[in-house]
Amino acid sequence: MLGFEFEVCILPHPDKADRGGEDALFANNKLNALGVADGVGSWYFRGVDPGIYAQELMRLTEVAIQAGQRDPVKALDEAYDVNKEQGTTTACVALLDDAQLNSVNVGDSGFILIREDQVIQSRQITIHGFNFPFQLGQGSPDQPEDGVVDSFELKPEDIIVMATDGLWDNLFEEQVVELVVEKSYMSKLAKNIAEEARFAATEPGRKTPWSDVGGKLDDISIIAARMVSS
Repeated sequence: MLGFEFEVCILPHPDKADRGGEDALFANNKLNALGVADGVGSWYFRGVDPGIYAQELMRLTEVAIQAGQRDPVKALDEAYDVNKEQGTTTACVALLDDAQLNSVNVGDSGFILIREDQVIQSRQITIHGFNFPFQLGQGSPDQPEDGVVDSFELKPEDIIVMATDGLWDNLFEEQVVELVVEKSYMSKLAKNIAEEARFAATEPGRKTPWSDVGGKLDDISIIAARMVSS
Protein backbone atom coordinates (compact mmCIF):
# COMPACT_ATOMS: atom_id res chain seq x y z
CA MET A 1 0.00 0.00 0.00
CA LEU A 2 1.02 3.58 -0.60
CA GLY A 3 0.86 6.55 1.73
CA PHE A 4 1.81 10.22 1.76
CA GLU A 5 5.00 11.82 3.03
CA PHE A 6 4.33 15.53 2.81
CA GLU A 7 5.27 19.07 3.73
CA VAL A 8 3.07 22.16 3.56
CA CYS A 9 3.62 25.90 3.31
CA ILE A 10 1.25 28.87 3.46
CA LEU A 11 2.81 32.17 2.41
CA PRO A 12 0.19 34.92 2.73
CA HIS A 13 0.01 38.02 0.57
CA PRO A 14 1.98 40.69 2.50
CA ASP A 15 -1.12 42.87 2.80
CA LYS A 16 -3.10 39.96 4.27
CA ALA A 17 -0.44 38.48 6.54
CA ASP A 18 -1.98 39.96 9.69
CA ARG A 19 -5.11 37.84 9.08
CA GLY A 20 -3.18 34.78 7.94
CA GLY A 21 -4.13 35.17 4.29
CA GLU A 22 -7.26 33.91 2.58
CA ASP A 23 -6.14 30.37 1.70
CA ALA A 24 -6.64 27.17 3.67
CA LEU A 25 -5.34 23.63 3.48
CA PHE A 26 -5.27 20.28 5.23
CA ALA A 27 -2.93 17.32 4.85
CA ASN A 28 -3.56 14.16 6.85
CA ASN A 29 -1.32 11.14 6.39
CA LYS A 30 -3.51 8.94 8.59
CA LEU A 31 -6.46 9.58 6.29
CA ASN A 32 -4.27 9.83 3.17
CA ALA A 33 -6.13 13.02 2.29
CA LEU A 34 -5.10 16.44 1.00
CA GLY A 35 -7.00 19.64 0.29
CA VAL A 36 -6.47 23.30 -0.54
CA ALA A 37 -8.90 26.20 -0.85
CA ASP A 38 -8.57 29.83 -1.94
CA GLY A 39 -11.09 32.26 -0.47
CA VAL A 40 -12.41 34.79 -2.99
CA GLY A 41 -10.92 38.15 -2.04
CA SER A 42 -13.81 40.38 -3.12
CA TRP A 43 -15.68 39.39 0.05
CA TYR A 44 -13.24 41.53 2.04
CA PHE A 45 -14.82 44.66 0.57
CA ARG A 46 -18.18 43.50 1.94
CA GLY A 47 -16.77 43.29 5.43
CA VAL A 48 -16.20 39.52 5.36
CA ASP A 49 -12.83 37.83 5.87
CA PRO A 50 -12.60 35.51 2.80
CA GLY A 51 -10.25 33.14 4.58
CA ILE A 52 -12.84 32.05 7.13
CA TYR A 53 -15.13 30.36 4.61
CA ALA A 54 -12.17 28.58 2.98
CA GLN A 55 -10.81 27.42 6.35
CA GLU A 56 -14.18 26.11 7.48
CA LEU A 57 -14.76 24.27 4.21
CA MET A 58 -11.42 22.49 4.52
CA ARG A 59 -12.03 21.67 8.18
CA LEU A 60 -15.46 20.22 7.45
CA THR A 61 -14.14 18.25 4.48
CA GLU A 62 -11.51 16.65 6.69
CA VAL A 63 -14.23 15.88 9.26
CA ALA A 64 -16.31 14.14 6.57
CA ILE A 65 -13.33 12.04 5.51
CA GLN A 66 -12.58 11.21 9.15
CA ALA A 67 -16.17 9.97 9.45
CA GLY A 68 -15.55 7.50 6.63
CA GLN A 69 -16.43 9.32 3.41
CA ARG A 70 -13.81 8.29 0.84
CA ASP A 71 -15.36 9.91 -2.23
CA PRO A 72 -13.75 13.36 -2.54
CA VAL A 73 -16.78 14.87 -4.29
CA LYS A 74 -19.14 13.62 -1.60
CA ALA A 75 -16.79 14.69 1.21
CA LEU A 76 -16.56 18.18 -0.27
CA ASP A 77 -20.32 18.23 -0.84
CA GLU A 78 -21.03 17.29 2.78
CA ALA A 79 -18.75 20.11 3.93
CA TYR A 80 -20.33 22.56 1.51
CA ASP A 81 -23.82 21.71 2.73
CA VAL A 82 -23.05 22.45 6.39
CA ASN A 83 -20.64 25.39 6.04
CA LYS A 84 -22.54 28.33 7.56
CA GLU A 85 -19.80 30.93 7.11
CA GLN A 86 -20.11 33.72 4.55
CA GLY A 87 -17.94 33.70 1.47
CA THR A 88 -16.91 31.71 -1.56
CA THR A 89 -13.81 29.67 -2.36
CA THR A 90 -12.14 27.41 -4.84
CA ALA A 91 -11.38 23.92 -3.55
CA CYS A 92 -9.25 20.91 -4.45
CA VAL A 93 -9.44 17.62 -2.54
CA ALA A 94 -7.59 14.34 -3.15
CA LEU A 95 -7.77 11.00 -1.35
CA LEU A 96 -5.39 8.08 -1.73
CA ASP A 97 -6.88 4.57 -1.49
CA ASP A 98 -4.25 1.86 -1.92
CA ALA A 99 -2.48 3.17 -5.03
CA GLN A 100 -5.41 5.11 -6.49
CA LEU A 101 -5.67 8.86 -6.10
CA ASN A 102 -9.24 10.14 -6.38
CA SER A 103 -9.66 13.88 -6.72
CA VAL A 104 -11.96 16.82 -7.40
CA ASN A 105 -10.93 20.37 -8.29
CA VAL A 106 -13.41 23.24 -8.27
CA GLY A 107 -11.79 26.36 -9.67
CA ASP A 108 -8.18 27.26 -10.41
CA SER A 109 -6.28 25.65 -7.56
CA GLY A 110 -5.21 22.09 -8.35
CA PHE A 111 -2.24 19.76 -8.54
CA ILE A 112 0.29 18.17 -10.83
CA LEU A 113 1.68 14.64 -10.68
CA ILE A 114 5.42 14.20 -11.18
CA ARG A 115 7.03 10.85 -11.99
CA GLU A 116 10.70 10.38 -12.81
CA ASP A 117 11.18 14.14 -13.12
CA GLN A 118 8.35 14.56 -15.62
CA VAL A 119 4.80 15.92 -15.34
CA ILE A 120 2.54 12.95 -16.04
CA GLN A 121 -0.65 14.85 -15.19
CA SER A 122 -1.09 18.60 -15.54
CA ARG A 123 -3.40 20.70 -13.43
CA GLN A 124 -7.04 20.52 -14.53
CA ILE A 125 -9.16 23.60 -13.80
CA THR A 126 -12.73 24.85 -14.12
CA ILE A 127 -13.19 28.54 -14.89
CA HIS A 128 -15.98 30.74 -16.19
CA GLY A 129 -13.47 33.15 -17.73
CA PHE A 130 -10.13 34.85 -17.11
CA ASN A 131 -9.61 35.33 -13.36
CA PHE A 132 -13.15 34.03 -12.76
CA PRO A 133 -12.84 30.47 -11.43
CA PHE A 134 -15.63 28.15 -10.40
CA GLN A 135 -16.24 28.66 -6.69
CA LEU A 136 -18.32 27.26 -3.87
CA GLY A 137 -20.39 29.40 -1.52
CA GLN A 138 -23.04 32.07 -1.24
CA GLY A 139 -24.36 33.43 -4.52
CA SER A 140 -22.42 31.01 -6.70
CA PRO A 141 -24.26 28.42 -8.82
CA ASP A 142 -21.24 26.10 -8.81
CA GLN A 143 -21.41 22.81 -6.93
CA PRO A 144 -18.73 20.31 -5.88
CA GLU A 145 -19.78 17.94 -8.67
CA ASP A 146 -19.09 20.70 -11.22
CA GLY A 147 -15.37 20.40 -10.60
CA VAL A 148 -12.91 18.23 -12.50
CA VAL A 149 -13.24 14.70 -11.09
CA ASP A 150 -10.47 12.21 -11.83
CA SER A 151 -8.58 9.11 -10.66
CA PHE A 152 -4.94 8.18 -11.11
CA GLU A 153 -2.87 5.08 -10.40
CA LEU A 154 0.22 6.12 -8.46
CA LYS A 155 3.61 4.51 -7.89
CA PRO A 156 6.17 4.84 -5.11
CA GLU A 157 8.23 8.05 -5.40
CA ASP A 158 5.53 9.85 -7.41
CA ILE A 159 5.21 13.44 -6.22
CA ILE A 160 2.06 15.55 -5.97
CA VAL A 161 2.33 19.32 -5.83
CA MET A 162 -1.09 20.69 -4.85
CA ALA A 163 -1.50 24.44 -4.53
CA THR A 164 -3.69 27.50 -4.84
CA ASP A 165 -3.35 29.81 -7.82
CA GLY A 166 -0.72 31.84 -6.00
CA LEU A 167 1.68 29.17 -7.27
CA TRP A 168 0.17 28.43 -10.67
CA ASP A 169 -0.15 32.08 -11.71
CA ASN A 170 3.55 32.64 -11.08
CA LEU A 171 5.44 29.46 -12.00
CA PHE A 172 5.04 27.22 -15.03
CA GLU A 173 4.65 23.52 -14.31
CA GLU A 174 8.09 22.82 -15.79
CA GLN A 175 9.63 25.30 -13.34
CA VAL A 176 7.95 23.51 -10.45
CA VAL A 177 9.42 20.21 -11.68
CA GLU A 178 12.88 21.80 -11.81
CA LEU A 179 12.55 22.81 -8.18
CA VAL A 180 11.41 19.30 -7.24
CA VAL A 181 14.43 17.82 -9.00
CA GLU A 182 16.91 20.32 -7.56
CA LYS A 183 15.53 20.23 -4.02
CA SER A 184 14.11 16.73 -3.85
CA TYR A 185 14.27 16.38 -0.06
CA MET A 186 10.75 16.86 1.27
CA SER A 187 11.55 18.73 4.47
CA LYS A 188 11.57 22.14 2.80
CA LEU A 189 10.20 21.44 -0.67
CA ALA A 190 6.86 23.21 -0.27
CA LYS A 191 8.59 26.22 1.30
CA ASN A 192 11.18 26.40 -1.47
CA ILE A 193 8.51 26.28 -4.17
CA ALA A 194 6.43 28.94 -2.38
CA GLU A 195 9.40 31.27 -2.04
CA GLU A 196 10.28 30.92 -5.72
CA ALA A 197 6.65 31.67 -6.67
CA ARG A 198 6.72 34.78 -4.47
CA PHE A 199 9.96 35.90 -6.11
CA ALA A 200 8.42 35.43 -9.57
CA ALA A 201 5.36 37.42 -8.52
CA THR A 202 7.49 40.41 -7.56
CA GLU A 203 10.12 40.35 -10.34
CA PRO A 204 9.33 43.16 -12.81
CA GLY A 205 8.90 42.09 -16.42
CA ARG A 206 9.13 38.37 -15.76
CA LYS A 207 7.18 36.03 -18.05
CA THR A 208 4.74 34.03 -15.96
CA PRO A 209 1.52 32.08 -16.54
CA TRP A 210 -0.31 35.23 -15.40
CA SER A 211 1.23 37.52 -18.03
CA ASP A 212 4.31 38.17 -20.14
CA VAL A 213 5.22 41.21 -18.05
CA GLY A 214 5.07 39.97 -14.48
CA GLY A 215 3.33 37.73 -12.01
CA LYS A 216 0.50 38.18 -9.54
CA LEU A 217 1.18 38.83 -5.87
CA ASP A 218 -1.17 36.55 -3.93
CA ASP A 219 -1.49 34.08 -1.09
CA ILE A 220 0.53 30.95 -1.88
CA SER A 221 -0.44 27.64 -0.28
CA ILE A 222 1.34 24.43 -1.23
CA ILE A 223 1.27 20.77 -0.27
CA ALA A 224 4.20 18.72 -1.60
CA ALA A 225 3.57 15.00 -1.14
CA ARG A 226 5.70 12.01 -2.05
CA MET A 227 4.22 8.51 -2.41
CA VAL A 228 5.89 6.00 -0.10
CA SER A 229 5.23 2.35 0.61
CA SER A 230 3.50 1.87 3.93
